[in-house]
Amino acid sequence: MTADAERTAKLDSAAKKDIGAAKNDTGAAAASTDPKTKAAEPVDADTESSETAASRTLHPLEWAAVAVVAVSLIALIVSGGFYIHHSNSAEALSSQRTQYVQTAKQAILNLTNIKDDTAQQDIDRVLSVASGDLKAEYSQQKDAYAQVVQQAKVKASGQVIEAGIESQGDDAATVLVAAKQTLTNAGDAQPQDRYYRFRVTVNRADDGTVTASKVEFVA
Repeated sequence: MTADAERTAKLDSAAKKDIGAAKNDTGAAAASTDPKTKAAEPVDADTESSETAASRTLHPLEWAAVAVVAVSLIALIVSGGFYIHHSNSAEALSSQRTQYVQTAKQAILNLTNIKDDTAQQDIDRVLSVASGDLKAEYSQQKDAYAQVVQQAKVKASGQVIEAGIESQGDDAATVLVAAKQTLTNAGDAQPQDRYYRFRVTVNRADDGTVTASKVEFVA
C-alpha cells in the first residue's frame, strides 16, 4: 500500500468514529428531552409537607360550616318553638279575656232586666252567674227583692253599651261595664232612661266556670 492510500484509510476511519460519536450524543440528548423517558424528579420534602398542611386546613373550615348550619337550625327550632308557645299563650289569654267580659256583661244584663210578673225567675237568673258577695247578698234578700219589684210594678229592661277589662290576673279580673236601663213603675208610667257604670269582679273556679262575685257602681 502506498503512503497516499494508507493516509486515506486513516482519514476514513477517523471520520466514521466522529460520525458515531455524534449519533450517540444526539440520541442521548433526545432521550433527555423526551417526556416518556424523562427520569422522575425527586419530591421536595418541604413542598409535600406544605401540601399536606394545606389539605388539612380544610377540616376546621368544614367543621365551622357544619357548626354554623347546626346553630342556624337550632335557632330556627327554638324561635319556632318560642313563636308557637307565644302564640298559644296569646290565644289562651284572649280566650280568657273574652270569657271574663262575657260573664260580666251577662251579670249586668241579668241585674238590669227585671219585671214584676217574672221577678222570681229574674232574680234566679242573677244567681245563675253569681258567686261570692253577689250571690250571698241576692240569696239572702231574694224574696224581699221580688216583693218590692212586684209591689212597685217595676218593669225594667237593660242593655250593655260597652264593656272592657280593667285588670286581669290568673284566675280573676275586673271588668268595667257601661249600661242603659229603661224603667217604668207604678208611680211613673213614663219610661225613664238611666245610665250606669259598673265594676264587675269575675272569678274562675277550679272547674273553669267563670262567675261574677261582686258588682259596684262607678261614678
